[in-house]
Amino acid sequence: MGSKTQTPRGRRRTTAALLTAAVAVPLGVSAVATPAGAAVAATLPVFAVRSSGLTAAQASGLAKSLGIGRLARGEDGSVRYAAEKSFLAVPTRTAGRPGKDEDGQPTTTTVLDVAALKRLRTIGTRAALQRSARALAAAGLTPRDAKASARNTTITAVDRAGRTIVSAALDTSVSYSFTLAGLPYEGPGAKVRIAYDGKGQVTSLSHSTRTVEQTGSVAVVDAAGAQARCAEAMAGRVRIAAATPVYWAPALSAGVRTIEPSLRCSGVNTDGSRAQVVVVPAALDAKLPEMPPPPAPRPGPDQVTARAYGRVDVGSEGTGPCSGLPHTGTNLASFNGQFSTRGIPVEFSWTDQNAWEQDFKDPAYGGDDSDWTDHVDMTYWQGHGSPTGFSFSGCSSNDDTFLSNADARWGNGDVEWMSLFTCLVLEAGAPGQRWWQRWGPAFAGLHQLNSFHTVSYHSASHGGTYANYLLRTPFLWWNKPMPVRSAWAQASIDDQPASVVWASMGPIGPGGAVSMNDYFWGKGPVSPDVPAAAVTGYWYISGGS
Repeated sequence: MGSKTQTPRGRRRTTAALLTAAVAVPLGVSAVATPAGAAVAATLPVFAVRSSGLTAAQASGLAKSLGIGRLARGEDGSVRYAAEKSFLAVPTRTAGRPGKDEDGQPTTTTVLDVAALKRLRTIGTRAALQRSARALAAAGLTPRDAKASARNTTITAVDRAGRTIVSAALDTSVSYSFTLAGLPYEGPGAKVRIAYDGKGQVTSLSHSTRTVEQTGSVAVVDAAGAQARCAEAMAGRVRIAAATPVYWAPALSAGVRTIEPSLRCSGVNTDGSRAQVVVVPAALDAKLPEMPPPPAPRPGPDQVTARAYGRVDVGSEGTGPCSGLPHTGTNLASFNGQFSTRGIPVEFSWTDQNAWEQDFKDPAYGGDDSDWTDHVDMTYWQGHGSPTGFSFSGCSSNDDTFLSNADARWGNGDVEWMSLFTCLVLEAGAPGQRWWQRWGPAFAGLHQLNSFHTVSYHSASHGGTYANYLLRTPFLWWNKPMPVRSAWAQASIDDQPASVVWASMGPIGPGGAVSMNDYFWGKGPVSPDVPAAAVTGYWYISGGS
């Protein structure tokens, strides 16, 4: 029995000699009869990591083959590139005079250039696939056991009645999906993605892979055990719909030495919201990591210090172990840390039973978001979701267990950007109502809502990656801060499998004013608020990870 590496051509290895008496069978077969009549547990191969990332020479060769002048390579060997001017670029123009927002921060009005947007063209998916295959082959990096697929990143703008103003493709991206031992091999460490503009120029690149070698096998749980493992991992809070065998590829920075079989746990929360996908080990004797202890109770309303407007700040919330999500606390901490280390206050960070629905609900509907999520410039959330809201079920009921889109009126306080790391909130065509019908009324001064069109995967690092792209300091010719929606897209590309589709939406104001090119405060231009009464339509951008 042999195995191929998943990364560069010319580094293939076969390992039949390393396997002695391993028996590989499909997951779900609980036992295999041996000639002696004994029974052994079902097994799946284990792979050793032989190399991680690209060498400097490989990165240079890839840049040359793709026509990229300069390409930054991370310490872990991963390569990421986003063209400053063309990555997810939307034609806009500056209009009017500079102004100030409620905190006294400077604002710049930009207007959607509909005529230029209608003229945009992208290369076809077939051409993009061919270009990618040729470039990777020229660099000696053709992925093994991988399938390429292509799709467009798209933008749609509608008026308040939902009539389409313009709809266009912004780029054509090619992503590679991998397999190991015939099973999906996915994650931030199994990523090759290239995007092109209408002239065939590369606008973004992500290359994060390992060379692996089969070294043995491990006994794995059967189908019933897989369901039980997933249910246990998600604290019994989620009805498990599927426990699918996969190989998970952590980020290269994790420094793992082996790739072992895992389970992709997906399901439905008790209130009907879709659960974030959680990945757990499939080995028969594997132990799930201990859930972090619940946080101390949050202070009562009479103990909360009144906060004034006038400074840049952020907040975060999320449901963790109480909703079957083990890494929420770590993820929120990674988001918070990027801001606090730069001197930007994190006004609140509530998890588990301290994360309350009323913190996101407008006072007109009985909430107090004006003290929390609408009292900071950006709020980041992680938890289970659906097209019509997100869930607090199993964690808290203050004042109920589901934040409905009908209860959201954001931006009539302070918040500019609502970042919801949850499932399906921005699903484009959910049954009953489309994206603009569901979430358009929530825009009462809010600039952007960033979330996902599809189910997302649970993560311990998405928040920190996102915040770093927002806030980073330029170094030489790279590392420049990114606009908010671009930072959300790039963080999701880094963190999520290719099947996950990120999305962003925002309002259109008088004269076609849009907020889609906003940077975080102090990092670039920011648009003025558009009050609810002045909204004339909405824009929506989505693309594959």
